[in-house]
Amino acid sequence: MRARILALAALVPALAAAGVRPGYGGTVRIGVPAGAQPGDPTLDALAQRAVSAPLLEIDSRGQLVPGALAEVPAAEAGGRAFRLRLRPGLADATGRPFGAAELSERLATLLSRDTPSPHAWVALPILGADAVLEGRAPLLAGVQVLSASELLLTLAFPLPELPWLLATLPLAVPNAGPFLAASRRSPSDPLLLRANEHHHRGRPFADAVELRQVDARGAARQLAQGGLDLVLRPDAAGGRPRPASPPLTATVAVLHRARLGAGAEAVRRALGSLDRSELARRFVRGPAEPLATLVPPAILPGAPAAAPHAATPAVGPARVALLADAAAPDQRPLAERIQVKLFDAGVRATVELVDHARYAQRLASGEYDVALLSVSVAGLRPALAAGQIVFAARGPAAARRAMAELAGLSGEAAVAAADRLARDLDLAPLVASGLRASLGPALQGFTPRPDGTFDPGELWLLSGGGGPP
Repeated sequence: MRARILALAALVPALAAAGVRPGYGGTVRIGVPAGAQPGDPTLDALAQRAVSAPLLEIDSRGQLVPGALAEVPAAEAGGRAFRLRLRPGLADATGRPFGAAELSERLATLLSRDTPSPHAWVALPILGADAVLEGRAPLLAGVQVLSASELLLTLAFPLPELPWLLATLPLAVPNAGPFLAASRRSPSDPLLLRANEHHHRGRPFADAVELRQVDARGAARQLAQGGLDLVLRPDAAGGRPRPASPPLTATVAVLHRARLGAGAEAVRRALGSLDRSELARRFVRGPAEPLATLVPPAILPGAPAAAPHAATPAVGPARVALLADAAAPDQRPLAERIQVKLFDAGVRATVELVDHARYAQRLASGEYDVALLSVSVAGLRPALAAGQIVFAARGPAAARRAMAELAGLSGEAAVAAADRLARDLDLAPLVASGLRASLGPALQGFTPRPDGTFDPGELWLLSGGGGPP
């Protein structure tokens, strides 16, 4: 515990120099956008990061470091095998041990047909993923339990980026994070997370974290009055500003070629003519960048500027329906702007803004002509980012192809592969967006990671009080 205090003191040198030590106690109150429900990427990522233990962590310098795993695994067999060693004595908040057998079961569960997971993409590279997805096998052929704390992963194709996949939240150990979720009476109530005394790094500094839904005006008022300690929203809320999170939420247009028929090329050209810089600048509330390929520029720097090109008016389908998710930030203004630009390019379109459940059902069943899709990218490598986006748009087979084609690539080679993939799969990249963080005067220990997350267990309050030395 003393080592942890010293490490955190290094993050706040001014306070350390003044003799202020990280304090225990108190409730850190975090404001998230109003209307956020389970399935909202901001709320889900915050809650999951608080209550689960990542296998690997990404530190503030962007380096992989051990988490629930005792070490960062090295590639074997040309990038097709990785030996994972779990931290000795790892357990969840109830004291139940979590070892190699439990990790093997969790990987298979992500691919289960009985309880389909939106995070199944993280297990697709493992040998035997198809058999589990199709219900032909209960466990993955590429997972071999070697001991109580060690297993061997064998992949279906070389993927040197696998350690970065292990750092994503979908693979984190559930119910083993610095906090535990408490029950709440209704979805509109604040989500209270209480300290986990059995976390593998020790007790967090705060007694609890509370996640509240607030609108822009309420967020600014509560932050100024001390009712909130941290606000995460697209728009700034005053307080002590911090650099915006990397724009890692990618929004793409998904074309349904079979429904568009002969008009598909006209729609594709019209989407290609969009000024994506204008979309990012004028129609996204938070920090945003034009999306030149499927991979956000924060992950694949050096991608060419998303310059528009003139679209030749062409006879398209009689009417194109543009499906958008009413719960996703900025989809309404983006959809309405795209509607206008499609009309200018000779393609008539209507916007269908539906609730999240209906949107998900229609996307899965193919009940759309063009759909706007926003994905909060978790893997900080081109192959992983492309695989996650393609999984959400086109399913497991296409996602596996995306990861295999971009595996090991960076720079111009990755840009070319991602661009080719988008054309082949009828996906039109649009914008990448992020969030802004605004801090109250008492909050300390807020250290954003390159993946846009932060460790709630490191947060503490100047008025937090005493507690363990």
